[in-house]
Amino acid sequence: MLMLYIKGKDSIVNKLIFMLEAYRERKNPVRYLRLYFTNPKGLLNIIAEVNIYISGSCVIDYFVPSSAEPYFDFNIYV
Repeated sequence: MLMLYIKGKDSIVNKLIFMLEAYRERKNPVRYLRLYFTNPKGLLNIIAEVNIYISGSCVIDYFVPSSAEPYFDFNIYV
């Protein structure tokens, strides 16, 4: 289980809210990929058909929000 921590006076409440916001944003990868690609649904279809692997700091940021450096990228392997 992944625990996300943020600092604040009411740390338990802030942690719960942050985890729910992260889940809502990340449960649909199209929403996240839309920030970087013009056709995220098409990209996901191609990834599924061709067995493409994606790595890089953007992928880490997807699973652990705010963990990537200011300049992050996708590494795509075909």
